[in-house]
Amino acid sequence: MLPFSFIPGFRTGSLWKGLVAVFYYIVSIYYFIHTWAMLLFLLSFPFMFFSLMNLTGIYSINQSMLISRNIFIISSIFVIISAIGVFHSFFNIKSFKRKRKEIPISKEELIIHFLNIGQADSILIRQSDKNILIDGGYKISARPILRYFKKLNIEKLDYLIVTHPHNDHIGGLPKIINKISIENAIINTENPYKIKRNYEMHRDLLKLLKEKEVNIIHPNPGDSYYLGNGYFTILAPNSYDYNRINDYSIVIKYIYGNNSFLFTGDAEQFSGMEILKGNKDIGADLLKVGHHGSCTSSSEEFINAVNPKYAVISVGWWSFYGQPDKCILDRLENIGARLYRTDKLGTIIVKSDGNNIKFNKNALNYPRVKIPYTSVRLKYRALHGGRSVDS
Repeated sequence: MLPFSFIPGFRTGSLWKGLVAVFYYIVSIYYFIHTWAMLLFLLSFPFMFFSLMNLTGIYSINQSMLISRNIFIISSIFVIISAIGVFHSFFNIKSFKRKRKEIPISKEELIIHFLNIGQADSILIRQSDKNILIDGGYKISARPILRYFKKLNIEKLDYLIVTHPHNDHIGGLPKIINKISIENAIINTENPYKIKRNYEMHRDLLKLLKEKEVNIIHPNPGDSYYLGNGYFTILAPNSYDYNRINDYSIVIKYIYGNNSFLFTGDAEQFSGMEILKGNKDIGADLLKVGHHGSCTSSSEEFINAVNPKYAVISVGWWSFYGQPDKCILDRLENIGARLYRTDKLGTIIVKSDGNNIKFNKNALNYPRVKIPYTSVRLKYRALHGGRSVDS
């Protein structure tokens, strides 16, 4: 044990402490090898914590004060750096401050903004001075989203689409609703969510929309709504008793001229299967990939049915969850979709004249990874059970 005597858990030579340490380090590496920030945090924190215990005299670890002080300083630096990295992976610090290639825009053209707000979703659709906002990211996302609106001189939303009540989709909406005029909101009015936290978030958002006298629309599959010279149709949700909140996501297809765009929220494979069974026309030129590129979403059958030329993934920098998953990237590459990711490219702006689609950024190359990677979410399911994504 001598070579490991400086590592927390192995310093005393105690067997049970060594076993606990081995379990801790193995689980940390297994779950978070995909994200350097969280892995560095988990590996550095025990050094910082036990060195501090030794320095304060709360707990002796048979180590000199000088060594403990140096270890504490170094590990604290790593903990701070990694904590910033974890924060950045969720919220993308300075998210809208990257320089963007400007593309000439006409008011008659369709413009879609995939906002770079980290491990979250917020999509702005504009056509003929009409605006749709799909989701509003985390609570911390509201301010940069509103700044973005101000830059574009947006004072009103014709439609607000609230896909489902997860923090990374509706956290910023209360502030946005209080700051900007909204004519219509498409949101599940029945609030079927079983988890108390999500039920209350959804209830409070409905209450706020009513207070602001927003016209509230329940998402009925097949219903269509016009926005400028284009229109969108609701494709999901198709049931009201899902096991997973993500499957309640509102899915829409927007059509402008000869171009079509599919926005899937966090809809997972079960919802995707329902859409396919409904024989709905889901073919689209552009797919906003579901659930930040998670393997729990976007089955091979679904992606093949959509057959997009372009795929956009809204995801955090060095995603905490390891997204987008390799299986999703493989499926998109197999059909020849051009790949765009907010974590790599920042805010992505798409322009359509009804026939041609242009981007403000160049498409990315698909990564070459030899070892298949399984996301932390699927690892959790494999260890703890739960509904199969193939059920």
